[in-house]
Amino acid sequence: MQKHVDFSSDTLKGHGSRSWPLALVTAVLCTLLCADFATAVSLLPHSSTAAAYETTSAFDARAILPSNIRKGPHHTVLDEVIPFRHTHRYRITSPYGQFEAYGGEMLKIRIQEIQAIATMDEEVNHIQSMAAGAKHAILSPLKFAMGLFTDPIDTLLTIPKGMWHMVTRIGEMAVGERGSLENPENGELLGFSTVKRQVANRFGVDVYSSNRVLQEKLDSLSWAGYAGGTAIRLATLPIGGPAGAVLTGTSFSTAISELLQDHTPEELRYLNRGKLEIMRLDDSLIEVFLQHPWYSPRHETVLVQALSEMDIVKDRQTFFEVAMSAQFEEEALFFQRIAEMFLSYHQNVKPLERFVAIDNRLLMGLTRDHTLIGMLPVEFLPWRAELAESSETISTWTSSKRVNKVELWMTGKPTPLAHRELLAKGITVRRGAMDYLTFHRLANSSGPPTPLPQSPP
Repeated sequence: MQKHVDFSSDTLKGHGSRSWPLALVTAVLCTLLCADFATAVSLLPHSSTAAAYETTSAFDARAILPSNIRKGPHHTVLDEVIPFRHTHRYRITSPYGQFEAYGGEMLKIRIQEIQAIATMDEEVNHIQSMAAGAKHAILSPLKFAMGLFTDPIDTLLTIPKGMWHMVTRIGEMAVGERGSLENPENGELLGFSTVKRQVANRFGVDVYSSNRVLQEKLDSLSWAGYAGGTAIRLATLPIGGPAGAVLTGTSFSTAISELLQDHTPEELRYLNRGKLEIMRLDDSLIEVFLQHPWYSPRHETVLVQALSEMDIVKDRQTFFEVAMSAQFEEEALFFQRIAEMFLSYHQNVKPLERFVAIDNRLLMGLTRDHTLIGMLPVEFLPWRAELAESSETISTWTSSKRVNKVELWMTGKPTPLAHRELLAKGITVRRGAMDYLTFHRLANSSGPPTPLPQSPP
C-alpha cells in the first residue's frame, strides 16, 4: 500500500504521490541510501548490546539550525520539525507562501529559491512597461505550434535565422519524452526556454526545480524578457550562487553551469548518453537512467559529469545500478550529492580504485590503499535498526576482503551512541565532510588539506 504525501505549494502539478518501499528503508545508511536523518533524539536506556536503539520525535528547529538558516529577510523556518520515515519535514513561511522541505539539503535549496523569488519580484517591478509585450508573447508558442501543422512551409520561412537552431531540435524532441519539470517543446522551439535558463542561472536557481512559485516567477520574468527581444538586461541582473550548491569546486561548478544554461534537455541527454557509453554502461541501463522520472536534467547531468571525471575508477556501472532505486526528488538529489562527494574525495584526498555495492545495496568506494569509503550527505545520524543492520553487513563483508579500514564521511555528525556503536564495528566517522570537500581542493593548494575531524570532537 502506498502512502500519499501532499507537498503543498512548492510542488508542481503532477509531481505525484510518493511511495517508500521497505527495501529502500533497509538500504539507507552508510551511503546507505537514506535521506536526511533525525535530529533531536531521545535516548533509550541502553547497554553494550546492539538491541538498544534511539528513538526520534518532533523537535525544535531553534535547537539544531543555524540562525541564518532558521530565519532570513524573506523566510522563517517553523519551530516544530516533524519526523517522516527516515528524514524530517521542515516547514518554511514566507511572503510568497508556505513551503516544505524534506531533509536539510532540500531545506537549503528552498531557502535559496525564496531569496531568488524576492529578488525577482523587485526586478519585475522595474520592467512593468514590458507587460503588454509579455502578454502577447504568452500566446505566440500556441500560434507557432499550430502554424507548424496548418501551414508548415510558410511558418518555417518566417522564422528569423537566429531561431532556426531552435527548429532543428524538433527531431531531438521526437526521441524522448520531456519530464514534468521541463518546459513544453513549443517554448523550446521559440527560444523562450533559452531565456528562462539564462534567467535561472543568473539568480542561482535550478530551472528544473519542483518549486511551483519559483517556476511562475521564472516564467513571468522570462516571458517579459523574451517579448522585449532581450533577456531582461541579463548582464545587470544579480548573480546568485550555484543552483543547489554544487560542491566540487570552481571548475566543476562552472562546467555544470554552462552545460545547463546552454543546452536543452534533449541536448543534455544526448551528451549524457555519450558519456555513459564511454563508461561502458549497459545500453539498457543507460536508457532507463536517462528516462528515470525523478532525475531532472540537472540531477542527471551533475551525476553523469561527476562519474565521468572519475575516469580511472572501475565499476562505475555499480553506482548507477544503485542510484536507480531513487523514488522521489529528494533521493535523486541525495545520489547527486554522493557522486559529488566521491569526486571531491577522489580528486582532493586520495584516488578511488572502484565502486562496490555490498549486499547489492550499500554503495561504497574502495581506494588504492584498501580503505573502504562511504559518503552520507545527512546532518544527523542516530543509532537505529537500519544503521545497525548496515554496519553489521559492512563488518561481515570486510572480514573476508582485503580492507585496511572503513570510513564514513558525513556532512553532519552522529549521535554519541551511534559513534560508539559504529566504532565498535570498525567504522570511523568523519564529520563535517561537506565543508571539507568543498573548500579543501588539493589540486589548487600547495600542500595536503588540513585533517578532517573525527567524531565526536
